[in-house]
Amino acid sequence: MKNRSLHLIIFLMLIAYSAVNGQTQKSRLLPGKIYNQGDMLYSPLFGFSSSVPKGWMGNLPRESEVFLLMNTSSAFGEIYVFGREAINLESLAQIWASGVDITENIRLTATNPKLEGDLLTSNEVIAEGNYLDKGYKAFAATRCGDKGKCITVLAIADEGNFESVSNTAVEILKNGVFEEPSNISPYDDFDWKKFLSNKLVITYDETQGGAKRTQINLCEDGTFRANVRKQGILKQVNPQYKGNMSGTWTVDGIGPETLLTLTFSGKRLPPLSVKLSFKNEQLYAENERYYASESTSCKR
Repeated sequence: MKNRSLHLIIFLMLIAYSAVNGQTQKSRLLPGKIYNQGDMLYSPLFGFSSSVPKGWMGNLPRESEVFLLMNTSSAFGEIYVFGREAINLESLAQIWASGVDITENIRLTATNPKLEGDLLTSNEVIAEGNYLDKGYKAFAATRCGDKGKCITVLAIADEGNFESVSNTAVEILKNGVFEEPSNISPYDDFDWKKFLSNKLVITYDETQGGAKRTQINLCEDGTFRANVRKQGILKQVNPQYKGNMSGTWTVDGIGPETLLTLTFSGKRLPPLSVKLSFKNEQLYAENERYYASESTSCKR
């Protein structure tokens, strides 16, 4: 599909995927994380797990509910994976064959959909509308479990790789396992110590007349190094905490919230405790947005 117009098609479909990590035995899909061949893919909301096929990589784009797989070779191929509530597959085949209007300008029609057991496939999906590249072919398949959920794959490839990409899409479904879906909070058993270890957490705040930047390296051995820079009126916000600082850190509890405590060494500073939580899968310290990434300053 030219200009990635298929992203628009998929995002408009009525689907949902869980996209946070509860750090349970199976890790939920994380937005923005790259999954390589062999990595487990797990959606508690749909009770479905599978793995990334050989020669492929994938991710769950932020603000999206569709998992995208990409061919790691030079050949073009993409597979979109999404879930839906259970539907009679014979009825779904009729819907596919009659065509589905995704937008006012784009219509998808499956040619000769075939039903075999719990798997519905169509060897070619014809897309009609604006901005569609006629050089690519599409393949669709849906598999339903016995727990009230279905998973659909939509594969896009050029003529020379269409069969290989289609087979890979079916492999994802056939190798997948359905279990009882769950919509419990992904943070009920969240391990903050594990999450924060060897992380760099950073925030930047700029207002008229002032600016503040905070960087904290939290190492697995319980030590930290921080750098806080303040300018203008923000110099008056917790003015004793500034410049380079170090010490030890702890977190209290497992669950949706935790209390991070920094105990400083070398300076006569009182310990600092802040509440950490996730809001819409974003990390907050009290009401301040923080960003977390792997630290390059911690000894491994």
